[in-house]
Amino acid sequence: MKSTMKVRSTFDFRGETFCYESDVDLPPYIDDIDLFLQQLPSRIAQQNQLDVISYKFEMLESSEIEVIRFDSRIDSAEIELPMPVETFLERYQQIGSDAYLQEIAQKHQLDWDTNTANALKAAYLLGRSQSSKASPPSNHPWF
Repeated sequence: MKSTMKVRSTFDFRGETFCYESDVDLPPYIDDIDLFLQQLPSRIAQQNQLDVISYKFEMLESSEIEVIRFDSRIDSAEIELPMPVETFLERYQQIGSDAYLQEIAQKHQLDWDTNTANALKAAYLLGRSQSSKASPPSNHPWF
């Protein structure tokens, strides 16, 4: 299942109110939330055919972006929308990995108990720490 969120930015410019919405894919884990947030206005502009060297884009960059809908493994009861995108992403990081790990446990017919959860979380953290390192040497026998 692919995770997405629908974001919206509304601002006034020269006597008009502009509202831009965009669907954004959510990765299982966002390594750098600040970078993700920095790139978000460009994604919104691209989906709405908004020129990135315009005053409207500058207004978009400086206005609040909120999440108005999301489709994810996360239980929607845990997140009350609309909410600022920064708050949503922080919450997504806190509870998102558990939702993915529960799905993995179900897929492999494992009971979701404390031991399974802890083992999967440890494997997940190990995998994340290893993925950020440089590529392995090509002469290693495992590769």
